Amino acid sequence: MNFQGATAAIKAFREATRGNVVDTQEVTRRAAICGACPKRTFVRGARSEVSQVLGVLANKHRVPPELSGCMCGVCKCSLMLLIPATPADLHKDTPEELAERPEQCWIKQIK
Repeated sequence: MNFQGATAAIKAFREATRGNVVDTQEVTRRAAICGACPKRTFVRGARSEVSQVLGVLANKHRVPPELSGCMCGVCKCSLMLLIPATPADLHKDTPEELAERPEQCWIKQIK
């Protein structure tokens, strides 16, 4: 995990524990997009595992259980932490990550 990614994960965790997350309707919308995404994969690797632990601690069960063990295959963030994050708390994609995201990706749509 690079410094920027670690900083973004910690910030998203801190804000999630304070309740500073997107509303339930937006969580549902993002979860539907991620659930159908060909880039979605199962959590693996140190970066994703750290993100997963932070997401579990902060989530309060807002992300659907079927996505709880998944991560974004592009940025390697756990969906438990990524889906409820506000736009201000998301990491900034590298040009390569941005190019790899499918057009329907909600992250690509807000950046």
